[in-house]
Amino acid sequence: MTTHHPKNRLFQTSTMAALLDAVYDGDMTVKELLTHGNFGLGTFNGLDGEMIVEDGIAHQFRADGLASDASGNLKTPFACVTWFEPEKTVTIDGPCTREEFEHRVNELIDNPNLFAGIRFTGHFNKVETRTVFCQHKPYPPLLEVVANQPTFTMTDMNGVMLGFRTPPYMQGINVAGFHLHFLSENQKHGGHVTEYLLGAGKLEVARISELDLSLPLTKAFAEADLQPVGLNEAIRTAEGG
Repeated sequence: MTTHHPKNRLFQTSTMAALLDAVYDGDMTVKELLTHGNFGLGTFNGLDGEMIVEDGIAHQFRADGLASDASGNLKTPFACVTWFEPEKTVTIDGPCTREEFEHRVNELIDNPNLFAGIRFTGHFNKVETRTVFCQHKPYPPLLEVVANQPTFTMTDMNGVMLGFRTPPYMQGINVAGFHLHFLSENQKHGGHVTEYLLGAGKLEVARISELDLSLPLTKAFAEADLQPVGLNEAIRTAEGG
């Protein structure tokens, strides 16, 4: 029996504002997350590395920037996935800067008020990533964590960069703008993308007009300040934007 999955509907657990307020322990397992999508990104409980979901497999990048398949028993405090089905596919003949790439995606989506799923597969002249150190209680705020995050610069590498573009009015629920993670072709390197220069490759995009938001039933989430002063700037700083 074939299981029907709703294409290009975003499933999200928790919110970016909660992560910003050090709610680093969620109650959803990776195994459960993957029942909601085969494509996406997030992190793990205790901020134990970055997550990328590609072709239904969740990969974990710890602080050394090396990738491994994530155990289905691991839990996530924040993640977004979808059953990605591209609506438009174009070829990029590089070099293509971050600004040029984002402009191209926005042109293809042609609707600033929708989410978008984005995947670029091909050659990267340069890609800069970061991961985060696993945290221990009492958890420090996210801005303190990212101030000491390990960063990596990779050059002349093939791989996939994927994630989402979120409309500005959803800031705090998610990350307004572009949120992308990278996985090398050999599936050994990657992380949260902070800068890049693309070579040649394939860009796939899809509009996302449905959001399924699952909020944690935890004490930490109940006590979190989800409307702090300076939320927008804090998220931009945390995400390297």
